[in-house]
Amino acid sequence: MNQPMPPSGPLRYLQSDDSFSWFRFNLQIQFNQFRMKIFSTAALLLLLFLQSVPAQVGYTLSGYIKTEDNKPLPGASIQLTPGNRGVASGSQGEFRFGNIPAGSYQFRVSAVGAETRELSLQLESDTVLVIVMKQAVVTLAEVSIEGKYDEFRRENDARSIELVNDEFIRKNMAGSLMQTLERLPGVNSMSIGSGQSKPVIRGLSFNQVIVAENGIKHESQQWGADHGVEVDQYDVEQAEVIKGPASLMYGSDAIAGVIDLRQTFVPEPFTAGGSLNLSGQSNNSQGALSLGLFNRNEKFWAKARFTLIDYADYRVPTDSIEYYSYYFRLKDKKLRNTAGGEKNGSLALGYINGRFNSVLFVNNTFSKSGFFANAHGLEIRNSQIDYDLDDRDIDLPYQQVNHFKVHLRNTLVHAGLNHRIDLAWQNNKRLEFSEAVEHGYMPEPPDSLERSFEKQTLSFAWAVSNQDTGLIRFSAGINAERQDNASGGWGFILPSFRRTTAGAYLLGETRPVKKWLLLAGARFDAGFISTKAYSDWFMSPSDNGEAFIYKQRATASDLRFSHLSGSVGSVYKSEGLILKVNLGNSFRLPLAKELASDGVNYHMYRFEKGNMNLKPETAWQLDAGLELNRKQWAAEISPFLAWFPSYVYLNPTYQYYEGLQVFNYTQTEVLRAGGEIHLHYTIFRELKSGLIGEYVWSEQISGDKKGFGLPFSPPASVMFNLTYQPDPYRFTRDTWFSVDFKIAAAQNQTVPPEKKTPGYQILNLSAGTTITAGKQKIELSLRISNLLNARYLNHTSYYRLIEVPEPGRGFQMGIKIPFIANH
Repeated sequence: MNQPMPPSGPLRYLQSDDSFSWFRFNLQIQFNQFRMKIFSTAALLLLLFLQSVPAQVGYTLSGYIKTEDNKPLPGASIQLTPGNRGVASGSQGEFRFGNIPAGSYQFRVSAVGAETRELSLQLESDTVLVIVMKQAVVTLAEVSIEGKYDEFRRENDARSIELVNDEFIRKNMAGSLMQTLERLPGVNSMSIGSGQSKPVIRGLSFNQVIVAENGIKHESQQWGADHGVEVDQYDVEQAEVIKGPASLMYGSDAIAGVIDLRQTFVPEPFTAGGSLNLSGQSNNSQGALSLGLFNRNEKFWAKARFTLIDYADYRVPTDSIEYYSYYFRLKDKKLRNTAGGEKNGSLALGYINGRFNSVLFVNNTFSKSGFFANAHGLEIRNSQIDYDLDDRDIDLPYQQVNHFKVHLRNTLVHAGLNHRIDLAWQNNKRLEFSEAVEHGYMPEPPDSLERSFEKQTLSFAWAVSNQDTGLIRFSAGINAERQDNASGGWGFILPSFRRTTAGAYLLGETRPVKKWLLLAGARFDAGFISTKAYSDWFMSPSDNGEAFIYKQRATASDLRFSHLSGSVGSVYKSEGLILKVNLGNSFRLPLAKELASDGVNYHMYRFEKGNMNLKPETAWQLDAGLELNRKQWAAEISPFLAWFPSYVYLNPTYQYYEGLQVFNYTQTEVLRAGGEIHLHYTIFRELKSGLIGEYVWSEQISGDKKGFGLPFSPPASVMFNLTYQPDPYRFTRDTWFSVDFKIAAAQNQTVPPEKKTPGYQILNLSAGTTITAGKQKIELSLRISNLLNARYLNHTSYYRLIEVPEPGRGFQMGIKIPFIANH
């Protein structure tokens, strides 16, 4: 039987049928009714909210709260009497009172870990103050932020929250940012070699965790097990981790939590300076250089950073790897073709003018890294590439990713309201290359471009909140996002698609008594996904075997989704005691891969088939928290219980396609529970001990895999820490010596094709100091990972399925040289 030729050649690049305007929201006709419902609801909520706010009269009292070393102090409590007005200082230590009549006032500033300041004021005009606070005590120092902003956030949010700053990142820096954040309780990483990884929060990952930059969702190809997060960890000044449902503020995909990466540093007026970071690692011969610069006059400021990273194949404590009953020898115990590098750049331009502030973020990250050659199919046995010729070259297979982002944020204080408007555009282009060899009925492709994915995303968000001066504090907002995704290459796995989402939310919080905070919120979201048709570029037998045809792998479809989510919570704070409880509902729209994939995933060596009947993934989660702070010790426990009525997962079947097992996307009901524990004890002033423990349990309670757990669930673990911090000596200060001993239990709760992972113990050492030479500071850090060169498997590693152990012993040295000058 004669068959028509396909509409284009084998490497056709599937693009959208019509043009896509990146600065207009041209929603599909089918989506209009959802859009009108969203914006009508938001308009009504905001109208009612605006009507409750009085007009602004009187004078303005504003200023900044700072530490003794001239750093901003966020989260300070500021009281103004008479009138019983109160606010908290922002991320840059800023505060503002409006509508204040002329007269005499008492001004009081307090902050956790700082001495309280009080002064009298005679207000006769708009006034600006700069208050310097003296440091007092420190608790939970492992995750502390200058000015105790971390404690302020934890005391004013019913969910489990962790905050770290750039100092924490520098002291714990690993091969990637997500590996660095593994030091936090409840946070793990899914590693793809030594330089790429994605976050895991309480056992969930992929599109169940949002990574945001300055409040805007980072849109990459996070659906793939071998896809990392394109972020320059040298450019992160603060990271906030929300563990648990966070859909109210972020919408879809925040079902497990959020990692918000921020740039918080704003230069002082009439200053210029920067920092030079140098880093080296022994295990993979990594070298890194990052240069940051800043400058500011009175109202305008600018920051820039440039980062270069280069690394070779990394070493593992074994000399061979087994893959599908084949053993591959490793030269010098190095995992061949895992070398890579990064070239990153960022620019921030800001304007400060009291009630109106604006900042433009522009950043680009580029990475290129190889995949372990012997994990990309057995055809590698016949390859002519000499992978052992050079441990720094990048041979096939490899990946190349470029992520570009422009983000404009404007903030405005008007008529007693705080407005924040964000507009961002992102372009993520991912190319995956492998040797051109025939697979089944697919003939040998003409080149090595196996897959290409390009995602362009336009995001808009508007948030408005009232001042912290009333009985009830409201915040409301709307946000929307438009994606255009184009797929190409000869290795089809998902079609091109468009996705549009929009949502509106309203949050409120109040203190019926001083020690008790109540929080509640609701949000409505709608989404539209349009997939494009795709047919194979080669011929294969029809389902009935009567003819050879160009099989259609994906059909054109238009799918709509909507969801109403909400949460209620409470925080009780007394002397040295914090109690939390929060019940939240969150959701995640199905991915195009889960809906429309129909092809061989050679990276995982299986055939994956989507399901157009999938519903949104939803979850109900109950979180609790107990924190005790005493003069000599501190303790925190954060349990959770979650129910997923419609968890989406990839289910292995008994069917095979061209010798590969078929996996179908389906949904099941899941129960999850667990939590974290965090203890600190001061043995004596210079010596502190700590313990971090975490546990996650999950079970499918319906479907084909009833009684099984969930994939990539981290095992129970506990980490013991001893840190010695001597007094300053001569030209050194801020010196520390630290020992971490981690014990991980065996992970026997798995789901096929996962394997059980034995437990392990590892020992890490770190030390650091700051050397002063006149006015110049040099910050040094040293870290020894896996000191005993233990051979162990990480259950959440991409290479776990082929028994690749984690990197062996490695030394890492870091140097930071800050510099500053006044105009």
